[in-house]
Amino acid sequence: MQPMPIAIFKIKLAKRIRQLRKEAKLSQAELATKIGFKDKQIVNNYEINGANPTAYNLVLIAEALNVTLDELLDFSK
Repeated sequence: MQPMPIAIFKIKLAKRIRQLRKEAKLSQAELATKIGFKDKQIVNNYEINGANPTAYNLVLIAEALNVTLDELLDFSK
């Protein structure tokens, strides 16, 4: 992955999480449950507000979406 400003990274990550979640046919609430949260607010923050997930949450998101961490962070798709 090429170095990029944090703001750009957050936007690209938000789009990628949304893309993979939709491909997996999961709602925000379903993904939130799979990663151990009670409501969709955390996923909404990742997708809409560009919140920056912790490394641990990135691993959980990748597992829940049945992709590797590399695939999750592959913004070329």
